Amino acid sequence: MNEVKLALDVNEKPPVVKWIILALQHVFAMFGATILVPILVNSAVGSTVLTIPVALVTSGIGTLIYILCTKGRSPVYLGSSFAFITPIAVGAIKAGVGGAMTGIMIVGIIYVIVAIIISIVGKEWLSKLLPPVVIGPMIMIIGLGLAPTAISEMGIGSDITAIDYKSVLVAIFTFVITAVVMLKGKGFLKVIPFLIGIISGYVLALILGLVEFSPVLEASFFSIPDFILPFVSYIPTLDAAMTIAPIALVTIAEHIGDHTALSTIIGKNLLKDPGLNRTLLGDGIATFAAGLLGGPANTTYGENTSVVGMTKIASVWVIGLAAIIAILLGFLGKFTALVSTIPNAVLGGVSLILYGFIAVNGLKVLIENRVDFSKSRNVIIASSMLVLGLGGAVINISTVTVSGMSLAAIVGVLLNLLLPKEKEEMIEEMKDNNEEKNNTEEVKNEDEIREDVENIKEEVKQKEELVVLNHPLVEHKLSILRDKNTGTKEFRELVSELGMFLCYEAMKDAVLEDVEIETPLQKVSARRLNEDKYAFLPILRAGTGMLDGLIKVIPNAKIGHIGMYRDEETLEPVRYFFKVPADIKSREVLILDPMLATGGSGCDAIWQLKKEGVTKIKFLCLIAAPEGIEKMQKEHPDVKIYCAAIDEKLNESGYILPGLGDAGDRIFGTK
Repeated sequence: MNEVKLALDVNEKPPVVKWIILALQHVFAMFGATILVPILVNSAVGSTVLTIPVALVTSGIGTLIYILCTKGRSPVYLGSSFAFITPIAVGAIKAGVGGAMTGIMIVGIIYVIVAIIISIVGKEWLSKLLPPVVIGPMIMIIGLGLAPTAISEMGIGSDITAIDYKSVLVAIFTFVITAVVMLKGKGFLKVIPFLIGIISGYVLALILGLVEFSPVLEASFFSIPDFILPFVSYIPTLDAAMTIAPIALVTIAEHIGDHTALSTIIGKNLLKDPGLNRTLLGDGIATFAAGLLGGPANTTYGENTSVVGMTKIASVWVIGLAAIIAILLGFLGKFTALVSTIPNAVLGGVSLILYGFIAVNGLKVLIENRVDFSKSRNVIIASSMLVLGLGGAVINISTVTVSGMSLAAIVGVLLNLLLPKEKEEMIEEMKDNNEEKNNTEEVKNEDEIREDVENIKEEVKQKEELVVLNHPLVEHKLSILRDKNTGTKEFRELVSELGMFLCYEAMKDAVLEDVEIETPLQKVSARRLNEDKYAFLPILRAGTGMLDGLIKVIPNAKIGHIGMYRDEETLEPVRYFFKVPADIKSREVLILDPMLATGGSGCDAIWQLKKEGVTKIKFLCLIAAPEGIEKMQKEHPDVKIYCAAIDEKLNESGYILPGLGDAGDRIFGTK
């Protein structure tokens, strides 16, 4: 099977010239977003709160801190977080620059506390505290809450009495260029659409005479950034803490999402090694250091993750050099002064997409996690958050003020914890992964394991989402299939036969169409299956062994393929091929995979089909482990599972016991 290969792994150091070129790519990727944060905060406040040089320096320092905390095992770049633009602006208006910086430092402390808790009790509690129905609306509020700023910068707000058509033209031009690069850009250009948009808009603004160059002429070539230090520049105050601190909930979720995405790209589970506790610790200390020096809060950058995916270079040496270059840029006075001359119209054109882009990401969280808004509970949580966050709600308790986005975040978390769920899971969550057992060293004896397995078997058999074939012939053929002495030819034939039996069971609810036929004796009404409504999707390579049996039952069904292999370290699926019929969304799809072990491949295949618009999906397997069934039913309760047998458990390598070995190897005779 094809594996995703990195050109350079995490700890590998590239040749010097290539090292510098790759590092510059990361600098360009983060630059546009990082400099926008101080510009947009200052624009919202109407005075200087953050400076570009300090933002660049703290971005670089934060990345180096992260690398140290993760022991050089995670190629992540930290830049200025857009999530904190409005909270920092509101905090600065309420409590001055000192209050805003204190709030940022508190965010860093929250990260560190969460990292410590994860080290002690694990990370499961985070997903309960911050489910998608809370995170999605929070991200939407961040983007939509900034919308008035974008409109004002474009010069088309309701408070504008006389429209400056030059500024509007620049804003529209910047918007169009950014949009075109996002849509049509190839390679590295697609990673930096906002930077391309800013440069293009700046050039047009320069031609139209909208750029004021005096700050560049007055600036020194080299200058020390205006760091804002506690007890030197200000006295720390908690007045803005409740305005800024709750946004840590959003960026923690963003942190997990970015590390998960990067893990998929580099084929290494970063949430296990170096571990979420270490990555959060690095992010937290970096954010605290940023606040300590007067910079914006840090966050993991998706742009730089995209660069890793594009170049296949995951070297932490490259990330480290990019951080050093960012620090050096912060000391180039002429350069940072030039950046500060970007007109508001350019920023408005970029922000028109950028803020909407942030809001749509929140919507994407809800869609990808299939948050069900037919449930009143989810409607209450999301609608309350959106109204509070966008309606300008403010609560004053003594000297503490909680408003807008922060209030929405707190209310969302509380509602999620307090509102009763409409439908509880029928199977209580088992401690099903070996990592958890190994960490806690709580290993049950054989009798306890068998009792648990029997209980699960009994419960899942009662669920209509799972069908286990109960037939003497199936049991007979399974016994031959499991036997290590069964040869390749016989094994292959048995897999096909059992696939046919599963297909018969899966088609019990098939809808037949009335037709008129003529027998040798007379005409008669009959019922037939419209075979064009079905598609089979074997998961390569073992799933193809079942395909022949299903084709014998429904020969006109269309066939797709999805290629995956399992990372033997993380046990996570890695997808390398996906090809389905063009009209797949109009068909009922039967996914084929002999073994439902961890459930990772099956769940990923189902997500891919759902993204294609498929609504009717069934999963067919020969043998299933309780762990895989539980994962499948938790992530995709709408997908019915058909299997010939439920086995006892998974071993440390993620193989089903007693199982039948590697189905692919036995089907194709590769071992």
